[in-house]
Amino acid sequence: MTNYPTGVQEPPKSAIKLPRKGNKFNAHKMSIDGHQFDSKAEGAYYLHLKNLKLDFKIHEKFEIQPAFYLDNPHKRESACTYKPDFSIYEDGELISVVDVKGNRATLTEASRLRMKIFMSKYKVPVVIATLDYRTGIFQERVK
Repeated sequence: MTNYPTGVQEPPKSAIKLPRKGNKFNAHKMSIDGHQFDSKAEGAYYLHLKNLKLDFKIHEKFEIQPAFYLDNPHKRESACTYKPDFSIYEDGELISVVDVKGNRATLTEASRLRMKIFMSKYKVPVVIATLDYRTGIFQERVK
């Protein structure tokens, strides 16, 4: 420890706590079977789909608005994408996508808009799955 001229001592390094930047929705990342999930609820839904033996993909990216140039040929606007938590297939054809939400607060206005554009372009329903932590049961509703 260093003695300062005023007599105040520097605290030991273990006493200094810097604020940790956490998830804005208080979710905790987890890994199952080598897949990284954004929340415990998403990991639980993965196990649910795995038990049902469905054909699905995790965090598949869909383009909902292609990139384009506006006025200036050197000014490129990037593409907009939608990445649902799970994409469910039947006989190789996309039949639905699932977004797992911890609670209603995680369904932001921006995510609602991306879901609407996705449904309009791909003609596939978006299912919102919310985990009831008390019962451990998912409640699913079509957006």
